[in-house]
Amino acid sequence: MSKIVNAQGSPDAQLLSFDDFNNAQLACVDIESVIAATIYLENATNFLEESELRDRVCSVVSLYNVVNKTGLTPELLIGSGVEGLTDDVGKPDLWAFDEVMLDAPEKNFLVPELQKLVNAFQYNRDNVWPKQINLSFDDGGALDSLYEHLWLFEKYNATITYFVSHLALIDEQRVLEIEAQGHEIGHHGALHKHAAIYSKEHGVDKWLEDDILGQLADMKALGLNVTTFAYPFGARTKETDEALLKHFTHVRRFAAWGGLEYRNQRSDLAIMTGYSIDSHTINLERIFKAMDTLRGGETLYLGTHAIGNYTSPWHITTENLEAVISYAASKDIQFCKMAECQNFKKASE
Repeated sequence: MSKIVNAQGSPDAQLLSFDDFNNAQLACVDIESVIAATIYLENATNFLEESELRDRVCSVVSLYNVVNKTGLTPELLIGSGVEGLTDDVGKPDLWAFDEVMLDAPEKNFLVPELQKLVNAFQYNRDNVWPKQINLSFDDGGALDSLYEHLWLFEKYNATITYFVSHLALIDEQRVLEIEAQGHEIGHHGALHKHAAIYSKEHGVDKWLEDDILGQLADMKALGLNVTTFAYPFGARTKETDEALLKHFTHVRRFAAWGGLEYRNQRSDLAIMTGYSIDSHTINLERIFKAMDTLRGGETLYLGTHAIGNYTSPWHITTENLEAVISYAASKDIQFCKMAECQNFKKASE
């Protein structure tokens, strides 16, 4: 066994034979998997003592023998010595694992090759992919205040997403002008129904018919490019999520309780959470902290309603909105329309 222990990080690992592993009583290694064990040992960067190395070699062999990549798990890769697959608190980093799965071979999994994929992900996140922010505004009633503040977005070259409800009752020309100025128009329910309650009482299909599909057709008939949806009240179910993804590329949930912790999210998600910056929840210090901790490929999704001073809490003041936008701009954070936030990889090419 000493010969195997001493082969860690050494080209001598390639001289090890099946007999060497057999004599060391490493029964997990067979004729076919010797290559996986020797390649791991040659490329090892952390020296392990005998007992731990025995477990590691068997994990490496188990990884190599997985039938296809659908059988891979983060735990299996971590146990085989692939580094960079845990987050700051030691839990599996599922995004890193998903990135590995995109380019992993279909079989014969070797630790150094998988490590290269993890390293590429970490490099892109730290050096290549942009940090992003999405600002969204909800409700037909927000239209006039949004239109009157287009100057603010132009001032900072910021793009936003406007989620429209009650299309039949608002100025369609203003909606078209907002999109024409480079912003995104999304869907927020024709009648602003509570999806979870309405679909439970009437069924998902009836909810789609009454609150979604008619207005979606009307929006497209106007020439609007509508591919995103935001839940009224943030209310949703698994079934409504699944139904919406047949008609939209992105679906936004909403968090609006007191004491919000603003959380950055990976930008490749089809369903994400927008965090309220309405007057009763906004906390600029926490928002700035979230921006400061953005990593490449992540987006901070912030949502509100009307802009200005209102009796209702569902608004953001012009001063607070400009504070959010100007801080993001000062940090070189890219503004993305929700339909385009997912394109962060293309933006870096």
